[in-house]
Formats: sequence, C-alpha cells, structure tokens
Amino acid sequence: MAAREYRVLVHEEGGAYWAEVDDLPGCFASGHDLEELREAVVEAITLYLAGNQTTGARATSATAHVDEMRVLVST
Repeated sequence: MAAREYRVLVHEEGGAYWAEVDDLPGCFASGHDLEELREAVVEAITLYLAGNQTTGARATSATAHVDEMRVLVST
C-alpha cells in the first residue's frame, strides 16, 4: 500500500479546533482539543478515501495516521 501525505489546516475557534484537508475538498474534522482533532482527522481522511472507492475514484484501501503537526503562531 502506498503512503500519501496530506496537508491539514488547523483552526482554533472558541476553545475548540477544526481542520480541513487541503487536497480533499469537503474533508473536514473537529475536536474539543488537539488530541481529539488528531483522531477526527484520521477518521475523516479514511472515510473520505473509502467513500471514493465506492464511486470508482480510488481502487485501493485506505488507513491514516498523523505523523507530524506544524503550528504557525502569530504574535
């Protein structure tokens, strides 16, 4: 199985987090904290790719995990 890296944009609003997957239109996740968000992003990507299998857009199975999170801080 080939691995693919996705850029995930993380946003904080009102003490909670949400993320969008740059290369997967409509693929979003949210969480109360970063750990919950991390788990939700894995699930969102996996479900997104699995959903594309049924439409014929992808022919491979998918699993996901988060290896790295980068944070941009503006002061």
